[in-house]
Amino acid sequence: MNSIRQVPSRMKSKMSETSLGEERDRFEKQQLSSISKAINSTETPVKEKHARRIILGTHREKGAYTFWSYAIGLPLSSNAILSWKFCHVLHKVLRDGHPNTLQDCMRHYSNIAETGTLWGNLRDKYGYGQLVSLYTKLLCSKLAFHTTHPEIRANLEATDEVLERTAGTDINNVFQLTVEVFDYMDTELRLAESVLRQLNTSIAISTLTSGQCKLAPLIQVIQDCSHLYHYTVKLLFKLHACLPADTLQGHRERFHDQFHRQVD
Repeated sequence: MNSIRQVPSRMKSKMSETSLGEERDRFEKQQLSSISKAINSTETPVKEKHARRIILGTHREKGAYTFWSYAIGLPLSSNAILSWKFCHVLHKVLRDGHPNTLQDCMRHYSNIAETGTLWGNLRDKYGYGQLVSLYTKLLCSKLAFHTTHPEIRANLEATDEVLERTAGTDINNVFQLTVEVFDYMDTELRLAESVLRQLNTSIAISTLTSGQCKLAPLIQVIQDCSHLYHYTVKLLFKLHACLPADTLQGHRERFHDQFHRQVD
């Protein structure tokens, strides 16, 4: 009776490597397809299914290496709408991607900032240039804040205990953290205000794909602001328990200003 020969371990290893290589190729092609469909020069909002695949890709590889390997080659300096949609996707990736996405994106901080500087000095007929400039400032603020305070995730969903630990017991640190949160909130509100000002809050314009393209990122802005507002309330209570009221007059004025800008 003939016995079944076992596959040599060396051959098994080669077969496994081939399988992994093919799987990696499929993954990269799928990511490239999703990125090219999500980030383009067509004035339409980013489709959720394409952004979701990019986000899932960061969880699969535990980072944003593949995303950036393709994103770095996008012609951001040639088209403001493409740059706007890039910012929108990056905002989503930072909020909902794998935690390692933050450090991968931080490596490209200068590229993001340079894109904003470029479009801040240019004018395009659709008004996206100025919006891209503001959006990149928001993204750079997000990157800087969460790199400085890694215990607070980029989706800003931190418990009161995490915020308490981040603030610490030194009142000077609490004071500084409050300023940083105010600054972070300002970048969010400036972007939202500029988008709404351009659209002039017209219902007719907001129902067009061009209007939706500009409005779509405000979902992430609202999500960010809701958490930042909660942080400022908690931190201000902590500060007022330790410092004289007149010392915090500037903080209260900033809080009132940001509160009214959110509800107006």
